[in-house]
Amino acid sequence: MEFKEEILNPKWWLLITAFVHTFIGVLGPLDADNDNEMMVTGIMLIISVYMLYAAFMTEGQAQARLAAVIAGPIVVWFLICAGLELDVTYATDPVPWELSAALVPPLFFWGMTALTGMLAWNSEE
Repeated sequence: MEFKEEILNPKWWLLITAFVHTFIGVLGPLDADNDNEMMVTGIMLIISVYMLYAAFMTEGQAQARLAAVIAGPIVVWFLICAGLELDVTYATDPVPWELSAALVPPLFFWGMTALTGMLAWNSEE
């Protein structure tokens, strides 16, 4: 495969985003002494399980559609939360949601996962 085809392969974006989501987005800021944070972390890690399932147990059109369906709503939800400037209240350290440079990395990873899924939505491979 060419580099262009590989970079637009939903499988790679599912794997990259699952890794970043798990270790940087969820486990990195985790305060294990906060029961609410632990509960939400468990739920958030389920998303990584879905992404890894899509990456390893499906291929082609099914994989692309799962990538779009898993990541697309998360991009929209991030933008809604930032637009409303919501505050995460369960976390030990307050996490403000606002349209800022801090939102660019998660929007990039989730957005690329959704975009590659949408681009390959009707693929036959």
